[in-house]
Amino acid sequence: MQMRKILFVCTGNTCRSPMAAYLLRDMLQKQGVSQQVLVESAGLAAYAGDPISDHAASALRERGIHADAHRAKPLNPLLLEQANLIYVMTEAHKQAIVQAMPETAGKIRVLHISDPYGLDITVYRACLDELEHILQEQLPEILSGKDGGAQ
Repeated sequence: MQMRKILFVCTGNTCRSPMAAYLLRDMLQKQGVSQQVLVESAGLAAYAGDPISDHAASALRERGIHADAHRAKPLNPLLLEQANLIYVMTEAHKQAIVQAMPETAGKIRVLHISDPYGLDITVYRACLDELEHILQEQLPEILSGKDGGAQ
């Protein structure tokens, strides 16, 4: 079985997409299938090397997930091309990607997650809860081996 590649995209790659990526990696590890899926994250307007936001790291740490090593990565065409599925946080993220690379449209899923940036830790916890709920629903597709759209 070929390794699946899952990509999470948000704006700055310091809050939502790294939280989603670290959460999914943790879920996959607990199910014993982490070797089957490569999980990455990137941002449409990310500054390379920025650390994960303090509240995002704290919310993950409360769940036993350590993301302090995360560094923001700007989105690039190769990441989009290699991904089997691309999870974006908003419709605007999808539109920006599809405008740049229309061939990716079929593998993009919009999660509809509001940006917690600059808000307090309770908002980050709620964001993480929301991501966990959505990722539990998405897990069958993530593990299915079926790509979204033609390659």
